[in-house]
Amino acid sequence: MIKFFKKLFLLPFRKVSKHAKKENLSPERNRKHVGKNLFFLAIAVFAIFIFRLVWLVTVNHIGDTNLKEYATYNYQSTIKVPAKRGTIFDRYGTPIAVDSSNYTIYVVLDKKQTDVNHHKLYADKSEFPKLTNFLNSQLGIDKKLIETQLNLKGAKQVQFGTKGSNISLKKMQDLQKAADDQGLVGVGFSATTARSYPMSNVGSGFASQFIGTTTSNNDTLVGADGLELAYNHVLSGKNGVETFQKDASGHPLPGTTKVIKQVENGSNVYTTIDSRIQELLESKMDQAAADSGAQQLSATIMTKDGQILATTQRPTYTPDTKNKATDQKYFTWNSLLFQSSFEPGSVMKTFLMSSALDSNKVNLNATYNRTKFKIADVTIYDADFNENEGQYQKPVMGVSFADGFMMSSNVGMSTIEQNMGYPLWKQYLQKYKFDMRTRTGLSGEIASALPAANVVSQVQSAFGQGIAVTQIQLLRGWTAFANEGVMLEPHGVSQIVNPNDQTERSVGREVIGKPVSDSAISKTLNLMEGVDTNATYGTAFTNLGDPQDNIAPNSPLIQINGQPAAVKTGTAQIAAAGGGYISGLESNLYSMVAMYPASNPDFIMYMNIKLPTKPWTLHYISRVINPVLTLAEARKSEIFQSTSVTKAGAVKIGAYKDKNPGDMADQLRQEILQPVLVGSTTNPGSKIVSQSIAANQKVDANTRILLLTNGDPVMPDMYDWTKKQVEQVAKWYQLKVTYSGSGNKVVDQDVAASANLKRGQSITVTLGH
Repeated sequence: MIKFFKKLFLLPFRKVSKHAKKENLSPERNRKHVGKNLFFLAIAVFAIFIFRLVWLVTVNHIGDTNLKEYATYNYQSTIKVPAKRGTIFDRYGTPIAVDSSNYTIYVVLDKKQTDVNHHKLYADKSEFPKLTNFLNSQLGIDKKLIETQLNLKGAKQVQFGTKGSNISLKKMQDLQKAADDQGLVGVGFSATTARSYPMSNVGSGFASQFIGTTTSNNDTLVGADGLELAYNHVLSGKNGVETFQKDASGHPLPGTTKVIKQVENGSNVYTTIDSRIQELLESKMDQAAADSGAQQLSATIMTKDGQILATTQRPTYTPDTKNKATDQKYFTWNSLLFQSSFEPGSVMKTFLMSSALDSNKVNLNATYNRTKFKIADVTIYDADFNENEGQYQKPVMGVSFADGFMMSSNVGMSTIEQNMGYPLWKQYLQKYKFDMRTRTGLSGEIASALPAANVVSQVQSAFGQGIAVTQIQLLRGWTAFANEGVMLEPHGVSQIVNPNDQTERSVGREVIGKPVSDSAISKTLNLMEGVDTNATYGTAFTNLGDPQDNIAPNSPLIQINGQPAAVKTGTAQIAAAGGGYISGLESNLYSMVAMYPASNPDFIMYMNIKLPTKPWTLHYISRVINPVLTLAEARKSEIFQSTSVTKAGAVKIGAYKDKNPGDMADQLRQEILQPVLVGSTTNPGSKIVSQSIAANQKVDANTRILLLTNGDPVMPDMYDWTKKQVEQVAKWYQLKVTYSGSGNKVVDQDVAASANLKRGQSITVTLGH
């Protein structure tokens, strides 16, 4: 290009010189000729510059450089505005999980780093020993690692592994002060986005496996487990984008900021947890773990309408012990509440007895002999026979079924199951929904398993063996005992608040069926109170008392303000890895459910202890249940106070066709809706084929939505449904419905829930109030 312009510029002068010599022109004529040539040269150069300018404006490139982008980079910046992750609160607004910053310690080695007065801001070799002792004593970092990092060839700044990262704000401030006091130079801290769990810092974990944790993905927090994972899409916001102009020095110019995309912060999630009850439960569980030496413990307290007030397990973790959590031998990140199934033992007898009473298959005053029960090739004995080397400790002959329940007789419950017949017992297991996950919106909920297709497992399920359930399924079933036979869905979230539009969605009472009558429930609760108060047969009646828990001798073991509770104790054998059960006198899972008040419960509490290493006593459980239920009773007015909503948020219905039914049910509950799956979901290819509310409609929170699956037709539990919802299922299955009674809600149906249906079948539905 330079050679071209050089030739172009010199060409006229060469021509003029040559022409002048040839023509022998006078100086005047020669000047005119030169001027003429210069004029045309100027026009040519100007044309070239205009062409180049047009080219640059049009193409915006010089070589590989994009001029527009280069100019924008120099005078305009585009930045990401990170969205704030929503906060998780307890039911009253106490923060449980909040955004914060963690810090990583580093040491500057770059000798160019000085301040304006040329004072060094780096550490030199003479200070390495002092730095090594400082980092080792303050953070426990291995000295060899420190020395290796400080002596890295060519390094300008070094860090010190995991022990030098994830430092809390307070710890960072303490370290900075300590470094300043010791005159250490070059020590600094870099901040990263983190999640803080302030309630866990007061002692033990704070519902740790239930609340969960987060992990960082490109400096954005995402849920890793627990509620943090399940409600990640609710808690996570959407990042915004802004641009601003800057001067030649790169400083932002005032008033030039433009919002390209508005930031949307994540919604805040209010749990149902009561912090005071949770804190008490944590401390009492620490005591129970130490006293029993058990492998695992878990406990949950819930209100009659399904609100989880507190839940925890051992082993657990706190933010400070999270990195060492797996050092505990029997630790699991899974929540034992809903991510672990097990054989529950004798607490299952509450469901058997209520089912037998509801179906009139047991006479409580009738008697039986509890010597043994033979089924196929298995002989079933009662616990006191097995525990005392074949010698019964309580009456054997002519025992009533009522007394058999209170003493937790396996022989008596097996007899009742045989009187019912397994098809009827299975029907009640399905009414209590032990064949279905709760789908409360908690990620990773594990499936349960009804008894295998053999008579031994079917009979053993009467006393909680040969059947696998989750704790949250048990708690769901027991809500029927606190609501006159009406079963409610448990939930751990009470409200979702969107900070962007200030709308709120509050979780309401969710009725999911009525497995048994209120009469059957009332009689079963009376028997459960006898478990606590009957001096002869009650397994929770204590002769010795418990001075540590202020329980006098010869009195109920479970007492709340001096009053007994409705109780059922449980002992379950634990399946061995190679088949069969673990052997040993105390190689069991011990448990208890307690409901208070006994006749009309407001609270339900369940606790179990797996494989204690100390001599077994129910006091390990009573010392947890008594104080926790007592505190819950004292806080009852606050717990059951109604929550006002300032601005109710609506839910936009999506298109759910071809989606996985279970996943969709979880997602809709996270949106504060009440999904009901209609049809079998047992097939691997199960999917949704229709929905009762069309896509794109906006509905209120807690609206019931029916989702039809491609599985075999199955009768849903229609209790509390509207006539319109019944008609929707009738349309899907071409059912012929006859209505009886008057009212606007279903109170009964002639085809049992979970029973197989045939298209075109006739059913009768009773309406009431």
